[in-house]
Amino acid sequence: MSDFPLTGRFLHALERAHHWHAGQYRKVPKDETATVPYLSHLLGVASIALEFGASEDEAIAALLHDALEDGPENIQTDVARRGETREELRRVIRQEFGEQVEKLVSGATEETALVEGKKAPWSERKIAYLRRLIDTEHVEGAASLLVSASDKLHNARAILADVLAFGDSPESRVAFFERFSAGQEGTLQYYRLLVSAYRHAPGAQGRPRLQALFAELDRTVTALEQACGAHEEKVIAAAPLKEFNQNHLTPTKFN
Repeated sequence: MSDFPLTGRFLHALERAHHWHAGQYRKVPKDETATVPYLSHLLGVASIALEFGASEDEAIAALLHDALEDGPENIQTDVARRGETREELRRVIRQEFGEQVEKLVSGATEETALVEGKKAPWSERKIAYLRRLIDTEHVEGAASLLVSASDKLHNARAILADVLAFGDSPESRVAFFERFSAGQEGTLQYYRLLVSAYRHAPGAQGRPRLQALFAELDRTVTALEQACGAHEEKVIAAAPLKEFNQNHLTPTKFN
């Protein structure tokens, strides 16, 4: 059908995602063997984005949202495909899918400066992103917010599903979160702060479908907090992202 919203471009993006993330798996707790292909996450994010009104460009960006951040590192592990750098992948995305998709994928990529050749500390990167969401001078567009929040919702759902399935005690739940840089405390806090930042992002105002997506993220994060025996107030006040709370979490902005 000529008016069907997904064309061969979407299928081509799926092929690219499969190529760039081949051999990559979702994180698992220590001492467990990873079995879930990373592509499942990319498909999940694209699915959520489409459910909340994504265009084909936005759905393609959802499929490719981790390409620049994880693709080059993953490709470098395969001698047969060695040599595709972040800038080369960026060029391919722009050339094959257009400037809008490339812009959205770049927007989903953490661009904080490297520290001694490695990513900046977790808290620094997350605070920078939270600030970016609520920035009134360089407003994140609705399309970028859709891709980003779809990514966070899929991650939150996956974490919740695992906690409910395997976290049968406080000890096992804490151990489960060891796969994440900030552990249980920082992970819960980041997702709770994301809910508020998304809802108050300038680019989301007057966008009912986006606000519905944020509400679904809120419900998932609340269920995750409850599964972990955590209270929202304590989650927000935790230490890992305290700097953001002190400078940006005010009653007038986040209520």
